[in-house]
Amino acid sequence: MRTFFLTPEQYGQMKQRYGRFNEPWTEDEVAELRQMAGDGVPRSEMASQLGRSPNAVRMKLQSLGLYMPQPAARPWTEDDERRLVDLYRSGTSFADLATAFGRSERAILTRLVRLRAAFLPETGEHSVQ
Repeated sequence: MRTFFLTPEQYGQMKQRYGRFNEPWTEDEVAELRQMAGDGVPRSEMASQLGRSPNAVRMKLQSLGLYMPQPAARPWTEDDERRLVDLYRSGTSFADLATAFGRSERAILTRLVRLRAAFLPETGEHSVQ
């Protein structure tokens, strides 16, 4: 079972890696974070410059309204799946499939792999899970 508490050794490692680990944010740090966010500095670079973990930076940005996590992917409908299979079988490229469905090429590939597993070999009919 995993616990949210760190052992003294783990705490020391985190403190060594991120100098300001588990310390309250100062007004100056928040101002600097806002400036970096406005300048489009990557979060990993923000974390490095501020001596914070990337997760701490993400959570602070979120609390300031400067970061919104991407929403979960919308579910596939049966019609989407049928259309995907038809377009794939007709030779449509993964890039074109991604554009047509407004999804990443990885999402297209993942769905095709899942659909292949859902086909019944005896009938060739599609079984949606």
